[in-house]
Amino acid sequence: MKKLLFISFCWLLLASCEKMQFDDPGTYTLEEASDSTITPDYYFKLAAGNFQTALFNSNDAYYFGTGLASLADQTTVTNRVQEWWDFAKEPRISLNNTQSYTGVSHFSYAYDVFYKANLNANIIIEGLESGKKGVDATGRDRTQEIYAIAYFIKAISQGYLGMLYDRGVVADKNLALAGAIALPDSYKQLIESSISYFDKAITAANAASSITLADFYPGVVADKTRFIQFANSMAARILASLPRDKAEATAIGSTFWNKVLAYANAGLSSDFISSFVTGGYYNYHVHYALTEAGGGPYLPADIKVAYMADKTGTYPNAYPLDESVILAPVQTDDARFVKYFKYVTNFGYLRVDRGRNLFSNYKHNRWSQAGANPNTTRILGYPNPVFLLEELRLLRSEAKMWLGDVTGAAAELNSASAERIAIGGLPAIAATEAAVRRTLHYEYAISIDLAGGAANPWTFMRRNNLLQTGTPTQLPIPEQQLLLTGDQIYTFGGIGAAGAKGMWGEVSAASGEGAWR
Repeated sequence: MKKLLFISFCWLLLASCEKMQFDDPGTYTLEEASDSTITPDYYFKLAAGNFQTALFNSNDAYYFGTGLASLADQTTVTNRVQEWWDFAKEPRISLNNTQSYTGVSHFSYAYDVFYKANLNANIIIEGLESGKKGVDATGRDRTQEIYAIAYFIKAISQGYLGMLYDRGVVADKNLALAGAIALPDSYKQLIESSISYFDKAITAANAASSITLADFYPGVVADKTRFIQFANSMAARILASLPRDKAEATAIGSTFWNKVLAYANAGLSSDFISSFVTGGYYNYHVHYALTEAGGGPYLPADIKVAYMADKTGTYPNAYPLDESVILAPVQTDDARFVKYFKYVTNFGYLRVDRGRNLFSNYKHNRWSQAGANPNTTRILGYPNPVFLLEELRLLRSEAKMWLGDVTGAAAELNSASAERIAIGGLPAIAATEAAVRRTLHYEYAISIDLAGGAANPWTFMRRNNLLQTGTPTQLPIPEQQLLLTGDQIYTFGGIGAAGAKGMWGEVSAASGEGAWR
């Protein structure tokens, strides 16, 4: 029998600290919680706090998001804060899955926060199912809303765990004194469980008389209809993230991709944007992308972005090593490019001694508003993306491509309302799989960029064989947890591991076949 996880932490919104075994949630039971100071609005507060935790960290930057963006060549960095540079290095190196590694948060942080949120959602659900009422601070009964939020928390949490890691624990209830459980569950099982909870969230929301999402996360304004659309949108994103390479995406079959398409079709009807309020939501990934330091962008856009936008075919896919060379602004037919990315000649924190090939002249800039402060994500009233409508178009197009409907996939991208045409002024593409895949890659890089969550466009690139040779396609369970199981410490990635397989037969490091460079 294995015990996968054992950590100590302070229970969100409670004063006391408890021990948690993730393979035995019964060690942190509802009865234990009842011994703490519990207000009448306890379940409402627990739902709000953990909804904020799950949604905010789905857009992480500092702890693991910048590393994933670097693996996708969406952001470039030579900074050793959290050892980000290791994730940008070329050729790729293997992930350093040790407790002593300064960048250990890339493996430990998401595992920690998403499991906590998932297990706290269990406590909410079990409390409500036992007959407890979910009321807010005014005494108003919000039970049905809280059910919907709790299911949504579990859906995001399990979904991102399956999206990021090769294995984990589907912990769906308190297990009382059941003891340790043989583990683990695969990334597929985690994502399948996630999708079942999106369905439950949608069902619970439909049964609610109303939903006021901003009461659970200030600034995230959505009514019942929009919440249901948001749940469908997140389900489409997370489900599509399952394949680790092109072969798996193909083999997974039409039922799978039809399901992705159905969720995307039921998704948002407009961009989901939050106007910042004090103490409210902001997009952490975008926030870091807009930050400037050392006279330039702190985390520049990778040269891949300009290379893909170039219309001349002469822009390099790696920065010139000659220090006398400063690349001129890229020539492009895409009217969006100068709005979404800012040309700079100050390289900021990029260091020549760590690889001039990693340099870039462009800053992520789409969400920066006019004024002296380039980072406006936390200025009152300024916009923060929650989920962009265009991502659903890309998901619909890709699902159709995998279903063999290349004409339909191209039609999505050639629609007059498609951002690439309506704003970018770009021409229609050919109805070929190669053209569709190339355009989808471009749109994830230019339009979605870092606004599509911590793992986009890494997950898109892995399932389409676009990642550089040896790039990890998933993260390992942190060493600190594996030491408790007696299992061998393992890792993924590195040029020497290109095409390697994980424990489920999945590709764990990109083979390089079809890589963007």
